[in-house]
Amino acid sequence: MRSEWGIENGLHYRRDVTFQEDQTRMTRPAMGRVMACINNLVIGLLNRQGFGNHAQARRQLDADPAKALAIILGL
Repeated sequence: MRSEWGIENGLHYRRDVTFQEDQTRMTRPAMGRVMACINNLVIGLLNRQGFGNHAQARRQLDADPAKALAIILGL
């Protein structure tokens, strides 16, 4: 049972700290769910590409938008 909390806490930490989800203020309630889905998608894509450090991956992909687009398109 406690192992489930570790997974849950790890995901929330990444979303809150790396993707700054808690600092984002949405004016519509549904937008929070949409952003959570997008962040989960990005986390999944980064995991699939083998990135262990998502903050570092985010910095690399911010500097190379073509690489980020290639990941999204599956190239």
